[in-house]
Amino acid sequence: MVIGLILVVLGLVSLFVPIPHRVRHGVQAGPISLGVGDLLGLYADAFGCTEVQAADLLRDRPGLEAAVARPATYAHYKRADLPLQAAVLAHGIAEGQFFIDGNKRAALVAMRVFLLINGFNVGGSQADRATWILDLSERGTDAEEKIERLVETLRRAIRPAAN
Repeated sequence: MVIGLILVVLGLVSLFVPIPHRVRHGVQAGPISLGVGDLLGLYADAFGCTEVQAADLLRDRPGLEAAVARPATYAHYKRADLPLQAAVLAHGIAEGQFFIDGNKRAALVAMRVFLLINGFNVGGSQADRATWILDLSERGTDAEEKIERLVETLRRAIRPAAN
């Protein structure tokens, strides 16, 4: 009974306590994220197919849903900045292999669009960006280490988008 009352009080208090957003490395965590429908549209554009065809090439929709939720999860629980959110999105898609083909390309497109809708462009050549995504699949390297390398690269490579 007492525990139930405590949970109710904490639940009510949480409605009035703002969720803090911390700025790390000069890039504030943004509120705009991509959904599965967005990613299917991006995949269709990148591969010259319809969204229905893109959905047909999807082998694990719940897995993709989890991957696109990663930025928001990291922002909430780890107070992640945009480079970390973008990196975990790209890693989740590239390593999850949710599509029959083109997972790394889909990861790169999703990462770039995620940063763009949150107000940042990604620098670097096309070859550089491809290397960043290929590095996510490097064998023998811990996932967190791969993500951290991409985060550091993104922190150097992103710039505010021109309005």
